[in-house]
Amino acid sequence: MKLHHSLAGIAAAALLAGGASAESFKMQTFLGANASTTKAFEAMAEQLAADTDGAIQIEVLPGGAVVGAGETIEAIQNGLLDGQYTAPSYFAGKDPAMGVLGDTLAAYPDSATRDRWFTEGGGLELARALYDKYDMHMVCPIYWPPEQIPSKVEINGVADLEGLKMRAPGGLASDLLSRAGASLVTMGVGESVTAMETGVLDATDLANVALNVALGMHNQAKYSVLARHSMAVTEMSVSKAKWDSLSAENQAAFEAACNAMSESLKQTLSTEDDAAEARAREEMGVTFIEFGPEDAKAFRDMTTEVWADWGAKSADAQAIVDSHEAFLASIGLTN
Repeated sequence: MKLHHSLAGIAAAALLAGGASAESFKMQTFLGANASTTKAFEAMAEQLAADTDGAIQIEVLPGGAVVGAGETIEAIQNGLLDGQYTAPSYFAGKDPAMGVLGDTLAAYPDSATRDRWFTEGGGLELARALYDKYDMHMVCPIYWPPEQIPSKVEINGVADLEGLKMRAPGGLASDLLSRAGASLVTMGVGESVTAMETGVLDATDLANVALNVALGMHNQAKYSVLARHSMAVTEMSVSKAKWDSLSAENQAAFEAACNAMSESLKQTLSTEDDAAEARAREEMGVTFIEFGPEDAKAFRDMTTEVWADWGAKSADAQAIVDSHEAFLASIGLTN
């Protein structure tokens, strides 16, 4: 009997030891609790826990739950958070390389082509090397749809941006728009909705169609412009120490779950944008405008100028610029 109890005790201890190896990650997203991106992250966390038999547990927190969007890196370094699902552009003021990584402006025709840079052009390795300097590991880039400009005035090309009063978030997209002659104002999303209604703004650089409609941007703005002025990167990253504590098998599972979430969001966000565009056209009287080839080329040329200036700010920023330009040349997209 004693031997039997002793073996049972050893088995229980082994079970407890196995349970102790589970890693929990407290991670903050960049959008609210009801956003499709946040819901996708919650679904991914649930699936990953199942796939790893509970070894990886992610607590998903909505944007602003712990700190502001631009403060998550410090929160991870200080142990307040273990990871983030966010956009590198939020850290452009901290590190110009994050700015260059976070928005490829008008360089690529669409997000899917740009995302090939990560998988085929060495982008993921460069991004991970950059995050490593902040004691973080980038798990994977995550699909983000093309952004449009809600506007109260018709914008048919780059020349129409001259003197336009626009909300801009800062970083490379603001640099590009200011070069095109726009008069930029930095303000939050909520403020910009009010500013459009009161006439303080003519247009705003904000997000994709579905989000613009949901936020009420088209209550006043009867135009939506696909200028390809901004092509944001979003990503998922975690504390390097927490990542290194995972087994190779669980690291692979985490990365696979991240990539699966990105694929899922490509479908979800595209479907939402199509539905929002149809609603905006039919119910809100919104006209959709897409820049033609000449204006697209003008913005690509300006992107090259923005890259030259931002690349000069640091060696890391220049390395990312050089890599993009080499990849663009390799797929025949150089001007």
